[in-house]
Amino acid sequence: MTVRVGFVGVGYIAKEHLKRVLTDPEARVVALCDTEPSAAEATRASVLDKLKGTARDDLLASFAQAPVHTNPVRMFQQESLDAVFLCLPPFAHGDVEFAAIEAGIPFLVEKPVALDLPLAQKISSALHARGLIGAAGYQSRYSRIVPFVRETLGDRTIAMTLAHRFTKLPPREWYRHQNRSGGQVVEMATHQVDLLRHVVSEISTVYVSGGRRIATHDPSEIFDVSVASLTYDNGAVGSLVTNMVSGHGNPAYARGIHVIADGLTLSVLGHEGESRTIEVVTAEGRQEHTFDDDSMAAQDRAFVRAVRDGRPELVLAPYEEAVRTLAVTLAHQQSAETGRPVQVSTLLGHTA
Repeated sequence: MTVRVGFVGVGYIAKEHLKRVLTDPEARVVALCDTEPSAAEATRASVLDKLKGTARDDLLASFAQAPVHTNPVRMFQQESLDAVFLCLPPFAHGDVEFAAIEAGIPFLVEKPVALDLPLAQKISSALHARGLIGAAGYQSRYSRIVPFVRETLGDRTIAMTLAHRFTKLPPREWYRHQNRSGGQVVEMATHQVDLLRHVVSEISTVYVSGGRRIATHDPSEIFDVSVASLTYDNGAVGSLVTNMVSGHGNPAYARGIHVIADGLTLSVLGHEGESRTIEVVTAEGRQEHTFDDDSMAAQDRAFVRAVRDGRPELVLAPYEEAVRTLAVTLAHQQSAETGRPVQVSTLLGHTA
């Protein structure tokens, strides 16, 4: 079975998915949807040019002829889709997911899956009620770094973690507005939060100090710097430090996650979607291991095969996991705004 795939939202992140899905012989991209058809056509032209000579001609031909819709509901009704990629900006979630569920179409949705926790939980419940596969775009879970980190840590007691996300303010007008982007941790450092949850433990408490210093001043509402104290269910503590003011450059340690355990310090240097180095320091010395795998390609292929074979266990970042990551990042935002610690379970419990 070849999985017939549609895309809703055909901007930058969709382009990255398309470059991978179009090299998967098990998938065929047959429909696109975007509120700006010209933008979708520009993405199509760019992807076709990029993949010329590297992807199968028949797959590129189908993509070249795929109709461009402006209404996702109409696309779901008119096209025979087996799966859909939802590459939406943070503020656009909700109606599209419910329409896909109503049409019985499994989806992979880019993070963050919503800006509102009750909405995300309703979508999760609807997916479960229909028995549909729902995947979220946390690609690091598919990287070879995950089994390596878990094997290296073994059953050692983890004492603390340090995580950083230092960058510049993205050049999108909507990013400056809290009700449209959610801010840096909800939209961007969510990758660090999800990876910490995945390899360390659930995060139970978040206590944040945040500021609007350089990159985001009036009329922006989002914090451009923050320092968070994290407490994990397993007793470990940690910090998450973020900024959008250092586009001029950053030290290597500020592009990673560091785990300090009994007799060992492990650092994952680099971000999702790029080559990463794992540095392991023990009393015996220092070792480095480089991982250059394409975790987005692994994620997208796993989703396609999960749909094709009816095997939801192939999805390593199911929608319900993304909801829990969203809860941590929203707790971060709430704490930054109030100056008080926030229990993640309280947010989840109040919206159950």
